[in-house]
Amino acid sequence: MSPDDEQEASAETRALGGLVRHSAIYSVAPLLRQFISIGMHRLYTRWLGEPGVGVKETVDFWLIALQQLLGINVLGAMVRFYYDQKNPEDRGRVVTSSTILIGLVAWIVCGTALFFSPSLVTPMLGKGGEVAAGELGRILQIALILIPFQLSSMSGFYYLQILRRSKAFTTIQSIKLLVEVGFNFLFIGHLQLGVYGFLLSMLIGESLTSLGLCGWIFVTLKPRFNWRVLRPILVYAWPLVPVGLCQLVLHFADRRLLLELSGDDGQRITGIYGHGYKIAFLVTNMLLGPFLQIWQPWIFAIENAKERSALIARVGTYAVLTIAAASLGVILFGRQGAILLAEPRGFWVAYKAIPWISAGYVFWALYHVAQTVLFVTKRTGRIFTINIVAVGINLIANLYLIPIYGFEGAAMATLLTFVAIAAMMVVAARAESQVPFENRRLATILGCVLIAGAFSLWIDGMEAAGDLSMWLSVPIKAGFYAMALGLFWIAVLAREEKKRFRRWLLHELGRRA
Repeated sequence: MSPDDEQEASAETRALGGLVRHSAIYSVAPLLRQFISIGMHRLYTRWLGEPGVGVKETVDFWLIALQQLLGINVLGAMVRFYYDQKNPEDRGRVVTSSTILIGLVAWIVCGTALFFSPSLVTPMLGKGGEVAAGELGRILQIALILIPFQLSSMSGFYYLQILRRSKAFTTIQSIKLLVEVGFNFLFIGHLQLGVYGFLLSMLIGESLTSLGLCGWIFVTLKPRFNWRVLRPILVYAWPLVPVGLCQLVLHFADRRLLLELSGDDGQRITGIYGHGYKIAFLVTNMLLGPFLQIWQPWIFAIENAKERSALIARVGTYAVLTIAAASLGVILFGRQGAILLAEPRGFWVAYKAIPWISAGYVFWALYHVAQTVLFVTKRTGRIFTINIVAVGINLIANLYLIPIYGFEGAAMATLLTFVAIAAMMVVAARAESQVPFENRRLATILGCVLIAGAFSLWIDGMEAAGDLSMWLSVPIKAGFYAMALGLFWIAVLAREEKKRFRRWLLHELGRRA
């Protein structure tokens, strides 16, 4: 390698090292949340039962739906346009104007919905089953009060991301989590308030966090509302509102359709599926979410278009590789996780959904990296087109597969949809900015993930039928996992990348020591 090449490689290593460091810090709170959530989930399954977990999944759907509708994408646009402003005063106005707008809109809409909440219970939460209609009404009311606080908290967290205050972000998230978990023991475990108690704990945590973060923003930047800086943000963000709603359908419509298509057993089956989905979503929550929190501010700050395109392609490979390596563990050992993390045996059958969903979210990671190109070029309308096509695929697949395969059919539809949306976004990104995605390496990674999913379903089927003992299936899966990781190391990473990875790892270990 020439001296110029070494210098370029060293600069890229340092840049990627900074991205990894901030992602690692951001991942602390999600990791803590997931570890606590895993520990608490076994208690939730006992405290709430399958119907209660099913209602909780439906409430999650509406919390995210209303956040999408009421302005969370304005906060994403806030991050994009913050860097377009060169004047510190205008940068501050971007933050305060966005925060004031989404807060006002959220309180007006949710306050109006709260007034009509008795009429909204059945359309939003279903007819009721083991969880009675009266209890569903109380649950809906507290959910509507919770949403404005959640959006205000998110505004503060987005501003911390802009400032790259990853340690402050992680500390506040962690404290908020611990407060909510403490109240869960009181409201759900002791007072037995069920899903209402779960939401009440969230409301306490979100309201305290919202007041603290928004107070900090307005004291620091002053509560200024400026239409001049807000108008281009809204023009940029408005196509992202239907995009957010489309993605809500992609992530949650399966549970709502299960609730409707499963008759009187809908709450229980949705709860079982939600148990499997939670396990399958672990890697995305712990790794992809923290990565995206620093990824967009990091890539938006790079002004050279050629360098940016090269980094999107290279980081895309590395991100998908990392998500895939971690997801293989969930795919292969999902059955063991489903049994370990639920006390009632009725939840254990959820393992059938895990390989499908977890494999799908590896493709979802590729979609997220590729769509960055359209955010950079401000072509958000194309993102909507891709997402609306994916929604059509998802609804058709769910409506066809759920009546045949039940909740496993919903999981199949998730994988099919995410494969399609990732492929469409990669094609769009290449057409927009000629991003040189590394197709051969990506195909190797994604192919290995699909093979692992098929292998896991085969082994788990034999174990469930009694043809293979758990004590034999676990070592077989572990051997397959080791082989897959070895394949990634040998066939995906180039020799120079291995050297640079070792060099960077030694540097980081030495720096921390």
